[in-house]
Amino acid sequence: AVQLAVDFGPDAVARRLRAVVAAATDGLRLAEALDDEAGRNRALAPLLAILGASERSGAPAGPALSRLSATTRARARRRAMARARTVPVRLLFPLVFLVLPAFLVLTVAPVVLAGLR
Repeated sequence: AVQLAVDFGPDAVARRLRAVVAAATDGLRLAEALDDEAGRNRALAPLLAILGASERSGAPAGPALSRLSATTRARARRRAMARARTVPVRLLFPLVFLVLPAFLVLTVAPVVLAGLR
């Protein structure tokens, strides 16, 4: 399964897992190689911990990987919602300093100029 992830996974993940496979072929147990890489790479640590636990216990990794993917998607969704909540505040600058003055120049200025004549 790790070799398939190396072959078909994203480049950043495949590079890290390629080092794990190389360490395992050099004589290190796969679980130890996964744990070593998890210590070096914080982003992949949850995935590698699940794979290492599966290797040690023989339990299927599928259910744990499904929970990890659901948790990761939920975390990404929460971050996206937090960024989306800041959009109205960031849009105040262009509204106040660009749109509002243009609106005033195009609507109020002709009325004031006509009234001065």
